[in-house]
Formats: sequence, structure tokens, C-alpha cells
Amino acid sequence: MASQYTLFRGGHEIVIEKEPDYFTAILPHAYQIEDVQKLPAVTELKRVFGNIFKIKPTEDAVDEVMDRMRSNHRISHVVHHAYHPAGDASTRYYITDALVVSFVASTSISRMQEIAEKHALHLIRAYKEGSTFLFQVTEKSGKNPVKLSVDLATYKEVAFAEPNLINRYQPAFTPTDQIFKNQWHLSAWDGFQLIKDADVKATQAWDYTRGRREVVVAIIDDGFDLSHPDLQGEDKIVGARDFSDGDLWPIPNRTRGDYHGTPCAGVAIGEMNGEGIVGMAPGCAFMPIRFNLNADDNLLYDIFDYTSKKADVISCSWGPVPVYTPLSSLLFNQMTEITTTGGRRGKGCVVAFAAGNFNAPVVDVKNKSFWWRHPRNGMKQTKGPIHNAYASHPNVVCVSASTSLNEKAAYSNWGKEINVCAPSNNWHPTSPQTKLAGRNIWTADNDKYGVGYESGPYTGRFGGTSSATPVVAGIAALIISVNPTLSGDQIREILQSSCDKIVDKNPDIVLGHKKGIYNEAGHSEWFGYGKVNAFEAVRKAFVLKDQQKEKEEVTREEPEISSLKGLKIIAAMINPDRNASQQEYILLINQSNVAINLEGFALVDHLQRKDTLSGFIGGGSVLKFMLNRSRLTNTGGALSLLDTDMQLVDKIEFMTKDANPKGWLVTF
Repeated sequence: MASQYTLFRGGHEIVIEKEPDYFTAILPHAYQIEDVQKLPAVTELKRVFGNIFKIKPTEDAVDEVMDRMRSNHRISHVVHHAYHPAGDASTRYYITDALVVSFVASTSISRMQEIAEKHALHLIRAYKEGSTFLFQVTEKSGKNPVKLSVDLATYKEVAFAEPNLINRYQPAFTPTDQIFKNQWHLSAWDGFQLIKDADVKATQAWDYTRGRREVVVAIIDDGFDLSHPDLQGEDKIVGARDFSDGDLWPIPNRTRGDYHGTPCAGVAIGEMNGEGIVGMAPGCAFMPIRFNLNADDNLLYDIFDYTSKKADVISCSWGPVPVYTPLSSLLFNQMTEITTTGGRRGKGCVVAFAAGNFNAPVVDVKNKSFWWRHPRNGMKQTKGPIHNAYASHPNVVCVSASTSLNEKAAYSNWGKEINVCAPSNNWHPTSPQTKLAGRNIWTADNDKYGVGYESGPYTGRFGGTSSATPVVAGIAALIISVNPTLSGDQIREILQSSCDKIVDKNPDIVLGHKKGIYNEAGHSEWFGYGKVNAFEAVRKAFVLKDQQKEKEEVTREEPEISSLKGLKIIAAMINPDRNASQQEYILLINQSNVAINLEGFALVDHLQRKDTLSGFIGGGSVLKFMLNRSRLTNTGGALSLLDTDMQLVDKIEFMTKDANPKGWLVTF
């Protein structure tokens, strides 16, 4: 039997596998539900929609229970497998006994009826489009809607045929913390100077994880009000260190005007405790590291050396003004080591750095004149190269800022070095009196220690790339929480590849350039690879964990090369309707008793057109593979199966007379 199938969905062809633990049954009567509950192998029965129930038997008993239910005439069940995408066990598809079929507009009614009758389909309803129908699959159809949709798609008269799936929705987790309703950067809505897509989809990500205490997020900054309720909790604070005072109590100094570390920490890891604000990774541990935001090379080395040995993620919302500040070889090499082999797990620490708030290039070695505004000393000019060394290190995550309107924060630094952006506030980089559209960030504020933005424990006036950076650090911590096997490089790649491609076509408010679109590599100098999406990032990490697990399980029984002798092409669908191209497929059989990894295998036709295979085929299994580039035309041809070294494994040849007019399925 085939181990993989094709699910047609909205123009997508999704390779799916049978769900090993669940199946569905249509149970319209109460006595049927009771009879199923009495079956000794059934451990769970739950309604998923209408009279459709999902059923979980004891381990490895799915097929046995399904056969038993089908043969029980008192129950007389309609029973179907559940499915999930190949390699993604976190997504599950539940099918009904129906499918939607849309015919090409020119198809006659008689031809529609002929096709429906041939497959024993019962009409449930006609949609308003006139040629699109909902059909019920009957016992005489002989196939479930997933398999039947593949057959129907081969007709030239059928525009699409898709199973009528059950869509299951639930509200994303919402914290009860009072100020969360103001934290638009986590979960946005349409409002004044705000659009609902400006957030990072935090609540959806929290359906996977809110962070684990074993994952440590270090914030290196000017001090932290550790009496703050959102920076506390059981086992919340670990490894605290003050490199300014030389002790283990990194609280802010009021006389120094320390104000910055506490709100940064709140954005990253603020505890979900029913009061105040919530951080991006509220369940993760917090490592507060204080220094005076000035240090020599030796002290910086000590700070990162200590921190990287105990943390999984390091967030740094600080950096130089737009001047030439390359790192010493000592510090550059240290950062390379930290991000590749450092961290608590020894897989590379994720280090996020703020791009800066001067609307300046992160790096411009050719600069001759750049004007920028110092927050205390007014307008300044840099006449030589600009180099923000930590932010531009190739292994760190350099973070720029977007606004509540999904546009560039006017102050945000920019350049080829930007990896991602995250939502923050907005202000004019050279004219403080000019007000710009955009909401601020709500987070924790100094109350007992340090200087606060407000007269209380919370502020709604935070922002800058200082706020965007701990958002990204928190998402990295959520990624590690669901998949701690990932390396620092893999986490950085997940952050980038899961981004939302926000676009800003407006010219820069000061410089006039337009860098809010993406090049062929998918990179923008304003937004990097886009605005971080916590949900997509965590989901990718979760799926990758399942794929890693599956690969490890198969690798443990890697077949000897001799097992490839049992890999054969046993049948082929030759151009199903003579004129229907790109509908050909072949059936592979693995006659050995071990799984074979098909990654890198190829199918090549007689004109050297090639398809590349992937995934695994289990021992004793049959796999269906839809051809894309290679062809099986009804005028005859050949198809070769090649291994990863491009050595011949099997070959089929056929002529026109070999094709079967009743389906054009040729067996070998």
C-alpha cells in the first residue's frame, strides 16, 4: 500500500501521510457512539464537527479497529484515516465523506453527470458559481475523498477537486495581565495609528510554548529593578551579575540615571502572572547582567565570557553613535566562538544587537559626511567611515525597527547588515519637535530602583531598536524552548526565513532614499529579511524537531546498498488523457525489509528531463510519485531511477501499444 498521498488544497499539492494514532468515523446515532466507546481498543472518542468523531485506539491498533467498525453491520460506519503533511506531525487533516468538485466552464451538464455517476458520487449541493458542487462519496465510489480527488483531477473537464476538510479553529492564548491589552506589538488590532498586522503573532506562538525555565535569556544593560513583579517568579532569575559594582546585585543606580535595562527585560521575558505586562518569552529564565554601558576590550571580553557560558540567548540594546568603531581581534573572535560553539548547550548562543537609532548606515566605509542628532548634544557630523562593529558581526542578529503601521521607524539604522526587524515606536531622527505616526511600547519600568519613564512600575513610552531587539531575543528563546537541539546558526536562519515581508515604498524622511523593498535574495536594507513572526518561527522549529526525530529513527536502521536492489518501478500512469500533460506518476516498491532514504535520488526520462526525489520509503511499501519535469508520453519512452551517485537502480521502457486505454496505467 502507498505510504504517501497527495492532498489538493487551494492550488497546493500537499504530500500527506496517514496519521498513525487517530482516524475519523461518521456516527449519526447515539447508539453508534455508545458501541464505539465499548470497543476495548478505543482510548479516546471526541467530536470534531457535526456527527464526525476522531477516534484514538491503543498503540498500533488503528487499522484493526477501523476494519472491525467497517464490518459491524449494526454500526455500519463510514470510517476514514486522518492524515498529516509528510514530516509535519503537528498538523492534522480530518476528512469528511464529501469533496468539492469544480468543472471547467465549458463542460456540458451531461458530461458532469457522466463523471459523477462513474465515481458513484451523490450530489449534496450546487454552489452559486454554477459549475462547482459538493459531492458525497458513497460505498460504491470505492475510495475516500482524498484518493478520489486525485483521480478526478486527471479529467480535463475538472478545474479542481478537493476533499471537504474539517477546519478547526480556536482563540489564541490571551494572558490576563491587565496591561497586555495595550501591548499591540504582541497582538495587534486595527485602530488609531495601528494596523492589526503590525504585531509579531505572539499569542499564536504561545499556543506552542510560552517558554521554558530551562531556557535562559540574558539582558546586558545598565541595571534592572529586580523588585519588579514582572521580573520575578519561581526560578526566574539566574546567574545575575553586576560588572559595574563587582557584585551579584545588578540593580540600577538612581544617581547615574540608569533607566534602560528594566524595560528591555520586560519586553523580552516579563512574567505572565496576571498583573502588569507580558514579555515575549514569559516562561523563560532571566539573566540580568549590568555594566555602565562603557567598557574597555578586557571588560567586554569578561562580560560576554561569563554571560555566554550560562545563557541561551543574549540581548544587547546598545551600541555606538555613527562613527568608526571596528571590534578588536580579541572581541571579534570571541563573538564568533560564542555564536558557534558557546551557550549553555554548546551549540552557539543567539546574540541579538540593536541596529541603532540615528537613521544611519550600520556600516559605510566610504562615508565622507553624515549628519546625525546626538540625544543630548544636538546635531553632529561624521566625516569618516561608519562601522557599528557588534551589530555588523556576521554571526549576530542585527535588529532594526518597524512601526505600528508596518513602516520603517524613521530613526532606525539601516544597511545590508540588518537581519530582521521588530515592532517599536516612531520619532523623527533629527527634529524632536516633529511628531510622526506610530504607537509606543508598553513594558516594565523602574519603580523602586533607577530612574523611570513614568511614576510607577510600567511605562507606555518605551521604544527604539532598544525595544525591537528584546522582542527578537524572546522569539529565539521560544524557538529553543520547542527545539533545544537547534544550533545558533539554525535559529538565526529560522528567524529570517519565517519573517513577514512588510514593504515601505515611502522615501526616507531625511535622506530621501527608498530601501523598504526586497532584492532577489529577499533582503531589504530597512527591514532585513522582514518583520519577525513568532508563530511561524516557533512552528518551523517544532516541525524541524519532528523531521529530525524521524531522520534519526530511520538512520538507526540505514539500509545496506544491496537493499536498493529491491527498489523497483512497478507501474506508471502514462499521460492519463492523451492530452493531459503533467499528470503522470509512477509507483515505486521497496521489496526490502528496511526503509530507504530517497533524498537525492532522481528519475530521468529518455530526453534527460529530471525529477529529484526526497523522503523515505518504508520496507515493503509502495510510494506514488507525481512527475514534474520528466515525462511519460503515450508515444513511448523510458524512465530511469538513479541513486545519489547517479548510478542506475531501475529502468522502465514502453511503447504506445503497451498503454492500457482503460486508464493508461502500465505495469512492469
